[in-house]
Amino acid sequence: MIKCKGFLCFVLFFLVFSWFVQACFAVDKVDADGALIDAENVLASAYVAVAEAKRAGANVSELLVKLDFAGTLLADAYNAYRLGDYDEAYLYATNCSGKVNGIVSEAASLKLEAENAYSEKLFSTEVLSSVGLCLLFVLSLFGWRFLKKKYLKRVLEMKPEMEAEAK
Repeated sequence: MIKCKGFLCFVLFFLVFSWFVQACFAVDKVDADGALIDAENVLASAYVAVAEAKRAGANVSELLVKLDFAGTLLADAYNAYRLGDYDEAYLYATNCSGKVNGIVSEAASLKLEAENAYSEKLFSTEVLSSVGLCLLFVLSLFGWRFLKKKYLKRVLEMKPEMEAEAK
């Protein structure tokens, strides 16, 4: 009988304990709201960073795939929130935030690389065009001298013809 009471107390304690533990770790509507707002803000800032990197000329196709997946997670979070499953909404929202965290810094580094590549290309274009213009100027001077000498030589070789005086 004593063993039965001990076992019954243990089972009762376990049930009450599991009930309180679940209540302690349950996510309420306020927590889910906060997680959804955070996830939406992080996702929006990531989209802005990726758009800036794209404008700079970076290849952002991998980042767009990650953003698409994070957007799906956020949509699932909103669906769970509308159904009243705040635990699931919180989980999806935190997963969305976790997937997006590295994207902003990755987009910034891609943007910097693209801007550096553009400035290097611009510099090389400026140098090549400057060299080309200098070369064109020098060659045109030599060409002008050559043509001038040739022209003067032809003019000097010409014999002037005198017309006979009319009487």
